[in-house]
Amino acid sequence: MRLGVVTAILYCVQFSRELDDGEVERIAAMVLERPFYDLTVEEQYAGIEAVLAAPAWEDDLSWQPHGEAAVRDFLRRLLQRLDALRPWREPPYRSLALERWEEYRTGRLLAHVRLYAPPQDPLFSRLRPVPGDEHRLRAALLRLRSGDEVALVAPPLSGAGDTVLMARAPHRPAPQVIDAFVTHTGYARERVSPAVRRWWRRPVLPAGVRPTGA
Repeated sequence: MRLGVVTAILYCVQFSRELDDGEVERIAAMVLERPFYDLTVEEQYAGIEAVLAAPAWEDDLSWQPHGEAAVRDFLRRLLQRLDALRPWREPPYRSLALERWEEYRTGRLLAHVRLYAPPQDPLFSRLRPVPGDEHRLRAALLRLRSGDEVALVAPPLSGAGDTVLMARAPHRPAPQVIDAFVTHTGYARERVSPAVRRWWRRPVLPAGVRPTGA
């Protein structure tokens, strides 16, 4: 039995002197709001439950200070806390696979987004090279808590932090999707500029992105 999500949890508590109720609350919030490995809450819960049910653990836990008995007790209390917080909401946003990338490349341009510096920006690390793309574009497909699905698209890796926010049809009105993106990602409003079509000025887009309308 590999520990999976439990290993990620243990990395988060390795410097905690005690696995007390405060730590239970902190990790429960992470499970719900910042999912480990981008799993659903149900998947994280099932992973913890499976580890608790295993009579023996294969992973070497000598790197962390808490004994197995203390860890098992902590995980039981964590599951109890998660049960108390039902019904669970969707996390603010989750990554989707890039298989549907082509639908976004030619979708609707919603906005231009200025990312923060990489260490400060959780979405920057979610940008992945688009498989087989001749322009070496990077993208992150996201499902927002609102139910909207969008794509952040960026040019090849450089010092610039400019991306475009795309949607595919059908979608809600662009202002509503942009509001949901700002709300659920926590981006400052001034970093998200709605795309405005002007006949005298074409928007600057990453090479290979070809918006086709609503």
